[in-house]
Amino acid sequence: AAEPEPGDAAAAEPEPGDAAAAEPEPGDAPPTTAAASTAESLGPEMSDGAEEVGGDFPGEPSWAEILDRMDASEQSCIREALDEAGLDSAGRESAMSRRLFSSDFPMAEDAAMFACLAADTAVDIFATSMIAAMESEFGTEVSDDERACLRDWWSGIDLAALVGSTGESPDDATNVLAVLGGMADCVPDGLISLLLADEAVSLEELGEDERTCLRELLAEVDWDGSADSDDAEAAMTEVFALSFGLLGCLPDLVETGVEQSTGEFSPEGATPAVVGEPVDGALDSAEDPDLFVFEAAEGGLYEIRVVPGSLEDPTVTLYDADGSWLGYDDDSGGSLAPRLFWRAGSSGPLHVEVGGYGSGSYTLTIAASGVDDDHANSSEGATAAAVGEAVGGLLEYSGDVDYFVFDAVGGESYEIGVAPGTLDDPTVALYDADGMWLDYDDDSGGSLAPLLFWSADGSGPLYVEVGGYGSGSYTLTVERP
Repeated sequence: AAEPEPGDAAAAEPEPGDAAAAEPEPGDAPPTTAAASTAESLGPEMSDGAEEVGGDFPGEPSWAEILDRMDASEQSCIREALDEAGLDSAGRESAMSRRLFSSDFPMAEDAAMFACLAADTAVDIFATSMIAAMESEFGTEVSDDERACLRDWWSGIDLAALVGSTGESPDDATNVLAVLGGMADCVPDGLISLLLADEAVSLEELGEDERTCLRELLAEVDWDGSADSDDAEAAMTEVFALSFGLLGCLPDLVETGVEQSTGEFSPEGATPAVVGEPVDGALDSAEDPDLFVFEAAEGGLYEIRVVPGSLEDPTVTLYDADGSWLGYDDDSGGSLAPRLFWRAGSSGPLHVEVGGYGSGSYTLTIAASGVDDDHANSSEGATAAAVGEAVGGLLEYSGDVDYFVFDAVGGESYEIGVAPGTLDDPTVALYDADGMWLDYDDDSGGSLAPLLFWSADGSGPLYVEVGGYGSGSYTLTVERP
């Protein structure tokens, strides 16, 4: 390859203080090994006179197009990150929104390239990509005023840190909350669509009352306070409670599961599986999951496990005979092995989909569980809890929940607490007689114990759901404070 001439963008030495001149911290942009051939794979040569960034990009940019808006030092830094990531010309032209809501995001090269950008440029690119993703994935139309609103919200975020985050630090949580807060304030329907994505249902499929309930739910969250909070765990707990609130607005989702809206589920060709007999399988790719079917008996509790072979990280999803989503698990079986429990509400076929990250072999086992569940997993059959009296319980497996019911008196206040036993980290949620979500708590009682307070608007039954992380014993108490 020819050596770049003096004055070419790739050869320009960054001035002190330029983005490319900063010494990278561990985990930032990968070590740079600039290659002269990189410029050829990116299209037309860039010059020191590259156009200054001025507002949003007219359309969603690829990283190659982003270079047109950079100065020489930024161009050099991004070229090196692209080259180090080994992206071919097609990858360099790809749109970020295609990955924003996939398991492939963020990629290491995204974080490395964001670290090269000035703050205003990073906001331009992030906002444009997020908007493109909302419009293409969810059909959410974003107006010019809403675009400006999002830019204002996201201008204070360390986007390079967000794109490269692991989600484990307080700063990561704060940045995520700021992104969600911007969507809630500026494009609430876009955030609702994002929250609904995991349930395989679209906003358009909901009734007007359900949409109104969800919009009011978002409006009640103190996004400014949560994003600015020094207690990131408490802030994220509020967002977690938002997910329970979402289910409260959609009670049918809790009772029956959600019909897949993609039309990709088809029971045709499913491989029969016999309860208690392991079956071996192999995925050719992550885009080609395997489908099995077994006959469930009403009231039966089933344990569905996938043991990794050469497929290092399998997943398992459960559907009913009509294609309604029932459950999903990734790593509950330990060592990246999924493990899912399900109690059949009726007799008939259930479908198990084995997927995973990559390709390779695995072993699926569907077994009738010998677990004797001490409390019902839904409001139907809930255990009566007397106010002022403690009642013990046991979550027999990861994903198990126990339901209790007590008679509330209108105008009275109640304190609902769960003391951990061998269950290290219990949670509690409260529902009304119609199954509508009322409240949720995780750790307010201290030492991972949940505690919530509720003032009853009227007299009648209230349902308490005890869940948690893992399995083990606990003690529930409903008291008047």
